[in-house]
Amino acid sequence: MTSAALARAHHLLNQDMLGYLDTVELLTTEHDTDDQTVLAVARTEVPRLVAALRATLTTHKADTAGRCLTCCTTWPCAVIDAAHAYLKDPDSIYSIHSTYPA
Repeated sequence: MTSAALARAHHLLNQDMLGYLDTVELLTTEHDTDDQTVLAVARTEVPRLVAALRATLTTHKADTAGRCLTCCTTWPCAVIDAAHAYLKDPDSIYSIHSTYPA
């Protein structure tokens, strides 16, 4: 059972990450954002996002027995499957996470 404090910490961490992603998305997709701002945000944040995804994928690699080192499930694990699916079809995330606008 998760304590209330731990649940709150998870919630805050999740909100922090989603807030960051919302800000990056807003700054790069709003029509009233000037091109220089979009370029500056993209140059700064795209490498950070790529590094974050790459690090996540690296921690979910297979061991010699074909199991995910992080999830301890058969590889490819759910994280690898989801990342691959979203990279191949980015719009698919909107059908799964209905809280995000399409």
